[in-house]
Formats: sequence, structure tokens, C-alpha cells
Amino acid sequence: MIGIKCFNSHCQGESHKATGKPCQDFSFSIKTEGYAIAMVSDGHGGERYFRSDVGSKIAVEVAHRCLVEFAEGISPSLFADLPSTPVGIGDTYHPELQRLVEAIVVGWRNAVLEHATANPLTETEQLISNPKDDHEWEKTYGCTLIATLLTPQFWLAFQIGDGKCVVIDKEGVPCEPIPWDDKCFLNKTTSICDTDAAREFRYCIGGKESFPIAVFMGSDGIDDSFGEEENLYNFYIQLAKGFAKDGYEATIADLIATLPVLSKRGSQDDMSVAGWYEDNALSHISQKMSEWQLSRLKAKQESLSTKIASVWHQIIFKGTTKETKRSMFDELMRYGNEKNVINKRILLIKNKSENGN
Repeated sequence: MIGIKCFNSHCQGESHKATGKPCQDFSFSIKTEGYAIAMVSDGHGGERYFRSDVGSKIAVEVAHRCLVEFAEGISPSLFADLPSTPVGIGDTYHPELQRLVEAIVVGWRNAVLEHATANPLTETEQLISNPKDDHEWEKTYGCTLIATLLTPQFWLAFQIGDGKCVVIDKEGVPCEPIPWDDKCFLNKTTSICDTDAAREFRYCIGGKESFPIAVFMGSDGIDDSFGEEENLYNFYIQLAKGFAKDGYEATIADLIATLPVLSKRGSQDDMSVAGWYEDNALSHISQKMSEWQLSRLKAKQESLSTKIASVWHQIIFKGTTKETKRSMFDELMRYGNEKNVINKRILLIKNKSENGN
């Protein structure tokens, strides 16, 4: 895969450091002449999932093996002319993709059963587990999985559970190609340990004409640290710009240093990020990524200006009590502060863009 670079990084979350809980996230990436693979897996943090750190590593190992077999065994032209196609739960799967996710689920179950057999539950673990549940041994290893495969003819990304996959297209615009699963809400998520896991995967697949310039994926510890979708997109855009401007080694070093800080200031959760990008093309769309960021910031700027004008109109032309006016002035202050932050971000992006950053 000439011109393609892969990356991955994961770290223990701040809350896990405080409680002595191991890092339950795991990430992986690899590039060969015939394919590029990247993935992240997030072990469930609940008490009953006490072996999910092992489960996430097994998920990545099994998915890697299955994806290699898939890439080497499938006809290279099968998806070559396919447009970028998202497929959600309940939609029709391509038979080859259905077999792929089934192989991953079966392989994971066999591997965790082998681990459970070789490492029987301790007395403490037995107190936590539910002996009445026939699938309890699987659930103790429960985890999510997001993975992507790139070949010269096609690319695909698939997922079970929460976390996000974000791609940047040839116009420098970020989006999420994999349909969201509404079952993933707050602290609930679908999982590879579910009894019907193979039918809960969602994916996106496309031919060579629909290749994105970059693919990023992260566990929900990343998502929860940014709140708004747009902030998450900006995080990945800045990572992409880092690769384009500062190069691979420097950007990876910065990412490794940033994740623990992000966990501490944000979700407190484990962090994992992985993906791949087309090196030369990424440099060429840096300006377009900046244009996208500026367009979104200017839209927010205009929205805040409208809100400020509306509040002033109410203060000047409508009779209000002192308490209401005080509340309105507080609102004006909040909108003004938000607008100042946006103005500074716009200036920063413009200055960096003018300086070729």
C-alpha cells in the first residue's frame, strides 16, 4: 500500500489509574504491500466485565486474523466499483461481509473460552459473576470493536458498540460513514459478547473511487471528552493536519502525550485511537480542511450574533422585570464570551493557514 500510513495508540484512563483498574482499551494497526488494517476495542467498564481488558485484546487479535484472511481470500474486484455504502442493523448484508463478522464473533468466543478454561474464576470473581447466566463467562470479557481494512481495490469499516469512526474525504470534509446504533445510549452499548452479536454489526464499504483520504476511529472515552460531534471532528482534523505538517513520528509522539491529558480533563476514561491516511493527499487537502473548520465556525458566529440581537431587542422593546433583565444580561454575557472564543479560533486557523500550517 504505497503512500498509506497507519497509526494507533491507547492509554489507561484517569479514573482507572485512581482505582487501580487496568486499561481496558486496546488498539492496533498494520500495513503490508496488500492491505492496511487499523482497529480499536473498548472493554466494558462495569463490575461484571472484569476480564474485558483481556477481551479487547482478543477481539483485536481475532479481527486482525480474520481481516487478513478476508483480504487475501476475496476476489479483488468484488467491491472495486462500489460507491461508499453505509449498512446498518437490519439492512441486507453482503454474504462475504456477513461471513467475516460471523468469523470474528465465533473466533472471539472460542478464544475467550480457551482463556477462561486456562484461567478459572477466582473466588473474588465468582462473587461478582452471575452463575445463573449461561453466557456469563463471555460477558466477563465483553468489549466493543471498530475496525477498518484498505486494499488497492476497496475499503471497509465496521463496528459493534459505541465509539466513533470518522473519515475525511477528498474535499477535506469529515463525516461518520458507519450508521449509528440507537441501542448505544449513555452507559449502554451493544457488545461482541451479545448472544446475537453477529447481527448487531454495522459497516460501510466502498470501491477505489470512494476512498477517503483518512480514516480515524476512537473509543467512547474520546467521544465523551468532546461532547459535540463537531468538536470530535476538529480533534481528528488537527491530528490529520499534524501528520501533514509535522510528519508521522512527531504527530504520534504528540498523540501519545495528549491522550492521558485528554482523559484527565475530559471523560476520565481509557483512550484508544487508530486509523490510516494517504500521506501525499493529506497534505494537499489541508487548506480544504481549514475551510471546512472556518465555515462551521462562521455559522456558529452568525447564530450567536442573531441570539444576541434577539436578546437586546427583548430588553429594549419589551417590558421586563429587574430579575428578567438580569437574566437576559447574563445570557448576553454568555453569548458574548462564546463569540469571543470563536473569533479567536477563526483568527488562529486563518493565521496557520496563511503560514502554511
